[in-house]
Amino acid sequence: MAKDKTSISMESWILTAVRKYAEANGLSVSTVLERGALREIAAGHSPAARAAVYGASAAIAQMADEELLAADIQRTGEAA
Repeated sequence: MAKDKTSISMESWILTAVRKYAEANGLSVSTVLERGALREIAAGHSPAARAAVYGASAAIAQMADEELLAADIQRTGEAA
């Protein structure tokens, strides 16, 4: 599938982390960013909808990831 060329702005440390992850896993930066975007979109759906698409165990893992992320964001905000 042809991909449109686009530009985005993000913190340089995020792009560095994405590049390292992509290289370590044999993926392109675009693939990692696409997957992250799709996970973010899916996160907006109910747990039942996620389970229907990804399976119950994946939905549970996604919810756990979100809880950890929320806790990290809260800690970061408190430290600022």
